[in-house]
Amino acid sequence: MNNIGIVKGDVCSTVAMPSPEDIRAISKFVDVFIQSNAGTECGYSDNEYALEGCFIRDNSDDVIQSSDLILFQNPISAPLHPMGSKVIIANIDFVNDREQLKFFMHKNIDLYSFEAINDSENTGVFKDKFVNFVRFHLGDPVQSEFISLFSRSKILTKGEIVHKDLL
Repeated sequence: MNNIGIVKGDVCSTVAMPSPEDIRAISKFVDVFIQSNAGTECGYSDNEYALEGCFIRDNSDDVIQSSDLILFQNPISAPLHPMGSKVIIANIDFVNDREQLKFFMHKNIDLYSFEAINDSENTGVFKDKFVNFVRFHLGDPVQSEFISLFSRSKILTKGEIVHKDLL
């Protein structure tokens, strides 16, 4: 994994949107691409992200094509057809919105959804899970409880459903 991307959502949630400070540690190891104004609704400016090492892109297609691992905060309105292999983390309720799942069913996509986790201990808010997920994929040791969260949050691999019990 070389590049991380964050796509702007319709509504910004400080629970889901990593702050510039959250991104600081990640941007030391990988390039982080963020869609322009992705954090505006949460009070984070493009300049703040740029100061932490992020590359600002005008549209979501540029972020998606530039990144290996991508965070989607909100539902999407059209199917994704990435050229290369992508790991996608979506803050979307696929249990109750199966139409969204169809948009991610592509052979180049491995999809994770932290919304699908029934985490009895509520191990961190979504953005904390995202940051730890990135650290885990970079080979940084993380707490053992996160490893099981990550495996339980995988919904698709190569466009095929892997967690039928969650759906």
